[in-house]
Amino acid sequence: MKPSFRRKPAMALATIVTGLLLFTVAVPQSSVDEKRVRAHMEFLASDDMQGRGSGTKYEKLAGLYLASQMKQFGIAPGGDKDGIGLGAYIQTVEIERTRIGKTTLDLGPEKSISLTGLRIGNTSLEGPLKRISIDETAEAGSITIVTTLDGTIPREAFPSLFGSPAKALILIAPPALMQQLSGFARRASSMTRIKGTGEGESASLYLVAEEKAGLLDSIPVGSIVNILSEITESTTSNTWNSVGKIEGSGGSGEAILLSAHMDHVGVRENAPGDDKIFNGADDDASGCVAVLELARILAAGPRPKRTVYFAFFGSEEAGGFGSRYFVGTFDRPLEKLVANLQFEMLGRPDAKVGKDELWLTGYERSDLGSELARNGAKLVADPHPEENFFERSDNITLARRGVVAHTVSSYGLHTDYHQASDEISTMDFPYMTNAIDSIVKPVIWLVNTDWKPAWKEGMKP
Repeated sequence: MKPSFRRKPAMALATIVTGLLLFTVAVPQSSVDEKRVRAHMEFLASDDMQGRGSGTKYEKLAGLYLASQMKQFGIAPGGDKDGIGLGAYIQTVEIERTRIGKTTLDLGPEKSISLTGLRIGNTSLEGPLKRISIDETAEAGSITIVTTLDGTIPREAFPSLFGSPAKALILIAPPALMQQLSGFARRASSMTRIKGTGEGESASLYLVAEEKAGLLDSIPVGSIVNILSEITESTTSNTWNSVGKIEGSGGSGEAILLSAHMDHVGVRENAPGDDKIFNGADDDASGCVAVLELARILAAGPRPKRTVYFAFFGSEEAGGFGSRYFVGTFDRPLEKLVANLQFEMLGRPDAKVGKDELWLTGYERSDLGSELARNGAKLVADPHPEENFFERSDNITLARRGVVAHTVSSYGLHTDYHQASDEISTMDFPYMTNAIDSIVKPVIWLVNTDWKPAWKEGMKP
């Protein structure tokens, strides 16, 4: 039981300084060491880090710690330029949130229809009215009415809806569809933009209640219509990434991304009991340590053929804002990013797989997992497909842009997930050390081979 969730500033500063100085005299080693793993975890998941809440100063502090380690390893910065034009490890992400009130489709003089937003990219849209069935492709730049086949949307249709070239799609929704998409509708009450990335240019999605859709029948196809959303409030905030890279020697410009998310859910005053700090030891301090160890070992060895990026993303828990910024501002063509391995929740074994095994989300979607396994990785398919983990970490941001991207994990659905009990004391450090060590040689192979992974037919998200 913790005596208090806020320590005295002097004590907190002492912990932070100790952590930052911990490895200044360490000599890089070729294998993963349990003492080093413990030391990183004891800083990142300490009470002084206040749960590394998304977008808080503690998330940024975690990023500075991770950057300091990469700098000691000799890894070059991969973040923004600092105030005097020099390279930096930290990427500052500016997020603009706009609360949305009433949204209407303007059909002409004194005629409009109310819409329910599912995803709002812009508060004012104009384009020619078109009509399609859900199994057809919308025209670029249009505002398109979409009819469903049976009043529902099959799961496999969502990628094409979200990736539509239209300015907006308006789905005619019977009550069952309204119910199916109610969660999306609640989230769409605010519009979020990540500045500097061009986000918001993809199709906006709306619902129109079936009983009101008859008003649309009088509007000829091709007529110019407008969609307007009221702005009730607008705020800005920041999150941060910490990014380093080793430039490849091969000259191809190809790159591999090794990543984890450094934020967790912070302090929750309304949590039951005395412990209000959600430390996030397994989720995802453990993944950060895995990437740090891979960074240290790769930096200590021969220069890899492919460029390797090490990215610690902010605000994964709040909507993947850090990874979305990274992808939107990536410093080379995305087709040059050959693969992404995200590391998440590696602190304990999963009883559903072998005692020394890790699993890969979306294993069946590409040939990356099987090829890594052929090169020594103890990787198997995700034993929890019903949880949809492939879509629940930062890898999905890259996968939706075409990058072969998966998450490595050993999460066994333990009850400490997103609880104050996700503490350092629950970590199985011998297992975690061996788990990270088991992926080292396969990753070294991946960053030096000419082989490229590919999505299997029909399995690209």
